[in-house]
Amino acid sequence: MKPRSLCVPVLTVFATLGSVTGLGAQNTGRPLLNPPSFDDSPGAAVFTSSCAACHTGEQSTRAPALTGLGAMTPRAILASLESGRMRRHGEQLTAEQRVAVSEWLTGKVLSETRLPASAFCSVAPSGPGDVHWSGWGGGPGETGFRGASEAGLTAADLPNLELAWAFAFPDAGQVRSKPAVVGDRLIVGSAYGEVYSLDLETGCAHWVFAADAAVRGGIVIGDGPDGIQTAFFSDFRTNVYAIDAASGELSWRTNAGSHGDHTNTGTVALHEGRVFVPISSMELVSAGNPRYECCTSSGGVVALDAASGEVLWSYATVAEEAVEVGENELGTKIRAPSGAPVWSSPTVDAERGLLYIGTGENYTRPTTSTSDALIALDMASGDVAWAFQATADDAFNMACTVQSDFENCPQVAGPDLDFGMAPIIVTRADGQPLLIAGQKSGVVWALDPDTNGELVWAKRVGKGSALGGIHWGLASDGRLAYVPNSDHAFAVIRDPRTGAYAQENGAEPPRPGVYGIELGGGEVLWKAEPDMTTCTDRPGCMPFFSAAPTVIDGAVLVGSLDGHMRAYSTEDGSVLWDVDTAREFETVNGVAGRGGAIDGPGPVVARGLVLVNSGYDMFGEMPGNLLLAYRVPH
Repeated sequence: MKPRSLCVPVLTVFATLGSVTGLGAQNTGRPLLNPPSFDDSPGAAVFTSSCAACHTGEQSTRAPALTGLGAMTPRAILASLESGRMRRHGEQLTAEQRVAVSEWLTGKVLSETRLPASAFCSVAPSGPGDVHWSGWGGGPGETGFRGASEAGLTAADLPNLELAWAFAFPDAGQVRSKPAVVGDRLIVGSAYGEVYSLDLETGCAHWVFAADAAVRGGIVIGDGPDGIQTAFFSDFRTNVYAIDAASGELSWRTNAGSHGDHTNTGTVALHEGRVFVPISSMELVSAGNPRYECCTSSGGVVALDAASGEVLWSYATVAEEAVEVGENELGTKIRAPSGAPVWSSPTVDAERGLLYIGTGENYTRPTTSTSDALIALDMASGDVAWAFQATADDAFNMACTVQSDFENCPQVAGPDLDFGMAPIIVTRADGQPLLIAGQKSGVVWALDPDTNGELVWAKRVGKGSALGGIHWGLASDGRLAYVPNSDHAFAVIRDPRTGAYAQENGAEPPRPGVYGIELGGGEVLWKAEPDMTTCTDRPGCMPFFSAAPTVIDGAVLVGSLDGHMRAYSTEDGSVLWDVDTAREFETVNGVAGRGGAIDGPGPVVARGLVLVNSGYDMFGEMPGNLLLAYRVPH
């Protein structure tokens, strides 16, 4: 008898990070969209017995097909099976089987591409410099707004932007880490754990630091040990690092996780000598195995001392220890409560001494009051100051996406309406402070931080779904909130038992676009529609907005899953600048490069440069491996 499938139909299953075919100069593989042939090879045997149930047929709405897996590199698939999303399932294969299925799926020989010597700068990097961008939102309140002096350009400069340089991350298929800009350099993480220091002017590399796993969040710059200017970041396995920002030398490394499935995808936050680390969990993926006793993990935040890496306090979004609450249809124990992961960066409110986080769904039932919520923590102690739950009774895990292995799916599935973005702090023209966050439900929430999170207003801008709705972020210049809403039907969850949509707002029509919303009461002043013509003959292309935006004087810059980076007027939403990044580029570091979908973080705008991540193959979108730098010609 064949074993039950090991491959869970997730977010792109083998997603530690894929790669478009041909990105490695010595690893060309088969042509894109030409899937592997089933034969008597060891790799085909592993796929047939362990993965085919999820990746062929119609059992899952979100598992990539063979063509999608074939567009990845063997290094990406192997990394996911060994240390990424699929590590629990990879543990059930031998090392030889993991390599065999990785090579068979991609038609490539396993290798690791490194930067050539010509990619490195001939001049040593400078010492400490002014910090021009740090963290998720770029500055206090993490609003995503940069004024003219901070950005080095305004809306009037956008039509004159030209490509300054393109840097390709070896073997990667998605680019998620948000660069920090310090002095005349930037520091950015990558899919396989390399952290690069690049020259702003030319894109050459000063140094490369090797972390233990993928670095998905942004880089934060501040004072570390002995007051040294330090880069702080976390990797996917919750290892937190402090490295010298000038030399790349390691100062300390601490593991912030406390569960085997704990992970990190959000940017750490830094304030007054403390590093705040968001904790999520991939146990929702492990739940796809019907023999797995789901679930025992909780999301949370861990506070570390910036000078030493010592743990100062930790907060769990689910305070109760998970206990047995029943069995699934195979007799496997079900445990609860669990879940409420923290996917995004915490937001520091220095004035009130608070740290704000957004949480995701529970994995099992009974549910808790801390899922799908905005929570304020005391920065000194980690105690909860207040909490606002936007969607109650939301229980979901990846067993809910596959009809053959749904035993661990809660009896009522979904709707999986996380807060996937970091909350932002703004002050209206009348002096009213607001804590604003968008939810995957398609709703923007505005709370009063001075009255324990009392609701000021809420505005629905779309139908919402499991992948957005409002996915990775919104931004504000203090006048309007700028809100990308994705709303693509691909992401809507169905209950595997009934086929019904697990949606609290099923009567709502999808309304994808970018919205300009005034802060007084949430009135929509303008909407920029998606360009539905850009995806003709582009596999994996979707003309929707999932990535976070960035605002400068007069313009909001928003990336799209169709590979375009566009700038819209903050007055009326008209297009001021549009560049297509989903193509091949000549790179400054000698690694083959191609852009793809733009998702996750918004662009960094600093020192007259617009820095754009291009490539995101996590949910079946167009892969890519580029960091692109645009500027007005000298």
